[in-house]
Amino acid sequence: MMKIRKLFKVVKQANVIAVIIILALLYSSCGKNTTEPTTSEPPEPTHIPTATDIPLADLTIKSIDMEIRNGEICEDLLSRMEVIIEVLNQGQAKTGPFAVKVNDRSHYVIGGLDTGETIQLRLPGVNEHTIILVDSSDIVPESYEDNNQITQQFVIPTLPANCLIELTPAAEIMNPFATLDGHDGKVWCVRFSPSGNILASGSVDNTLRLWLVEETILLRTMYGHPFPITSLDFSPDGANIATGSSDGLIRIWRISDGRLIKTLVGHAGWINDLEYSPDGKRLASVAEDFTVRIWRVNDGKLMYIIDEGMSMIHGLSFSPDSSMIAWAENNGMIRIWHVNDKKWINNLSGQVAAYSVSFSPDGNMLAAGYRDGIVRLWQITDSEVTAQLHGHGDSVSALAFSPDGKWLVSGSHDSTLQLWQVISDDVDYPVKRLVMQAHDGPVNSVSFSPDGKLIASGSDDATIMLWSVPEN
Repeated sequence: MMKIRKLFKVVKQANVIAVIIILALLYSSCGKNTTEPTTSEPPEPTHIPTATDIPLADLTIKSIDMEIRNGEICEDLLSRMEVIIEVLNQGQAKTGPFAVKVNDRSHYVIGGLDTGETIQLRLPGVNEHTIILVDSSDIVPESYEDNNQITQQFVIPTLPANCLIELTPAAEIMNPFATLDGHDGKVWCVRFSPSGNILASGSVDNTLRLWLVEETILLRTMYGHPFPITSLDFSPDGANIATGSSDGLIRIWRISDGRLIKTLVGHAGWINDLEYSPDGKRLASVAEDFTVRIWRVNDGKLMYIIDEGMSMIHGLSFSPDSSMIAWAENNGMIRIWHVNDKKWINNLSGQVAAYSVSFSPDGNMLAAGYRDGIVRLWQITDSEVTAQLHGHGDSVSALAFSPDGKWLVSGSHDSTLQLWQVISDDVDYPVKRLVMQAHDGPVNSVSFSPDGKLIASGSDDATIMLWSVPEN
């Protein structure tokens, strides 16, 4: 009996020890988990992902060049010019048919291009700023689309000098019928009012003067500019007049009482020219700060500034329908800007500095005066010089067409005005030249009266002269 009890006691003690050992092991395991966490490597991938990209074509413009086709030497160059485009498919798949557009003309590549294949296209429609677009209809799916368009600038050549009409008609001498004295310095600008009964003049004596044309007497002297008045223009309704000064300011005056209405601030430098649009909605100005500024007439707010790398700008002109504005630059460039679309229409490149421009009344022709004393007539539609008018011995500083477009008057630093008959019953270029010689200094400004019967001129000699226009 005693042995059984001892055995039971031993078993019981063993059970207690086993329980203690198990608890100790559990405690030890928990301690490791809280102080030294274990890590494991990510499992090896069971498979490698396969590529899912679809091979695509990639059209790009490899090269661009320009060439003039053979033809008559004096034939219109623009119509003979071709742009040569080399298109490459640098993608991984063949293309289907696609179109290449040069400005507004398209050419279709029907067969498409294999990978690495090129094609050379010869297309007309070259301009100075030529826009080339590959796959213009977005037909071909490509891996990269941003290399499909490019703008190429070409230098458009001019016709040889022997192809242009060189005109120096026999001159008839004219004399003024009236001289208006009163300014104390150079007269920089003159302009007839829309009614034709008033002539305005601006001078280095800092005054704006209004003259009665029929009576040839001074109506009013207007003070306000502390510096020389360099340019002026009447509003189309004749109610106001705008003046520009060498201090960069433009002032608007009321004709009825001579009061200053507002001052337009923005230009930095001499105002070289300004002009109202024929519809009366805008006022354009150019200055020595190399900018063209367009102002809204009804409140005088600046609408926008054209500042795109131009050189010094000397003169400007609105087209008769107010849609275009042209200006002359010191580098010989004549630029034409679309007012509503805010984009270039033409850049007409000359060889010498251009000082003056004037649109013809029908808007089809632009006359430009140059430092070499030549007046060049540009055709707006094809950007070609149709005639060169020789006669002046110095820079052509001012130009104006008669309201009916039959006459063009030019003023020059050679102290003369020359009147050119630019339209006759038989031909469309000058056949008559009249020399108007009486000033004792350079002619700075000219203006036709609204009825086309009179011309006014302002000169360094501080005088304004009035001239009669021949009836035929």
